[in-house]
Amino acid sequence: MKTREFTINTDYLELDYDTDLNKNLIEDYVFQDLEVPHEYIESMSISHEYVNIKLAPTKLYFNDDWYVNLQRVG
Repeated sequence: MKTREFTINTDYLELDYDTDLNKNLIEDYVFQDLEVPHEYIESMSISHEYVNIKLAPTKLYFNDDWYVNLQRVG
């Protein structure tokens, strides 16, 4: 079965920021850089060290480019 939940260490995100890592930077990275569509995310929680993304269980997206990229980062 394919993974529908990903936990990503924020140290592995390719983010360029000068001050503190914040929720907006991480969300921009997930939605813009990784191109994860909003409608496929059931929930996303962000802590200082990790981003947890849970994908909607009813969607078929396992062959989409963004899903493959998400697997590589997660």
